[in-house]
Amino acid sequence: MILDLGLPAGDGFSVLERLKANARLASIPVIVLSGRDRVGNRERAIKAGAKTFLQKPVANDKLLAIIRLVLGEEEKVSTVVYELGGAGPVH
Repeated sequence: MILDLGLPAGDGFSVLERLKANARLASIPVIVLSGRDRVGNRERAIKAGAKTFLQKPVANDKLLAIIRLVLGEEEKVSTVVYELGGAGPVH
């Protein structure tokens, strides 16, 4: 799932926290993508269960590369996020 923090009817953190609290849905990998200031938001998203946090704007090819990693080779995500100009490691 790609989740934006700025939702018209609420807060993306609420969605993430509810998703991860539901035993049937908790295993869905979440990539947080946001235009909000990453200071604090990145750490909060990771603590809430997101695989990574990306700051907008993100080039389509970079986003697709990270999606592929999250869905396939999760152990390599943190290194590639740095290389692609993302917000840093996922752990």
